[in-house]
Amino acid sequence: MPVRLPDRIARPLIKGAKRPMEGSRSSKAASVLDLPVEHGDFAALEGHKHVLLVTYKRDGGAVPTPVWFARDGERLYVWTEVEAFKAKRVRRDPRALLAPCSPIGAPLGPPIAARGRVLEAAAERDHAAQVIRRRWGIGRRLFERLSRPLTEVHYLEFVPAGEDAGPGA
Repeated sequence: MPVRLPDRIARPLIKGAKRPMEGSRSSKAASVLDLPVEHGDFAALEGHKHVLLVTYKRDGGAVPTPVWFARDGERLYVWTEVEAFKAKRVRRDPRALLAPCSPIGAPLGPPIAARGRVLEAAAERDHAAQVIRRRWGIGRRLFERLSRPLTEVHYLEFVPAGEDAGPGA
C-alpha cells in the first residue's frame, strides 16, 4: 500500500509538477465550441487516446480540458485529482461535451453531448480504475506509482446525452 504524504507537503509538489504543462494547452481547444454538437454514442472516440472534456462553470462559461480516458461500452471514464475544478463542475452541472483531441487539446472531431457524474461508491470507483488500467497498461501503473502517494483521485463517468438534452448535453 503506498504511503500518502501529508497535504502540506504533497500540494506544493503537485502544483510545481504541473507548472511546465500549464502553457502547453492548445490555443485551438476553445474552437471545439464552434463545432456542431453530435448526439449519440461514443463510437467516434474509438482509436483516440485523449478527449477534450468541456465542463461548465457556474456562470455558464465552458472550460475545455484535454484528458486521458477509457471506454467500457457506452460509459467513458476519466480520472482527476480530488481538488480539480472539473470534478467540482461535473458534480454541480452534469452537462458535458467530449471531443477527440490531441494530447494538448487541439480538437480532432466534433463534440459529443454527454452527462457526467463523480463516482462515489467504492465498487464503481474500483471498476473505473480497472477499466482505465486495462486501457492504459503500464503508463497508468507508472502514473499510479509516482502520483498516488502525492494525491487522491476522483473518477468521473460520462454517458451519451439524448437528443432532447440540448447543447452541451
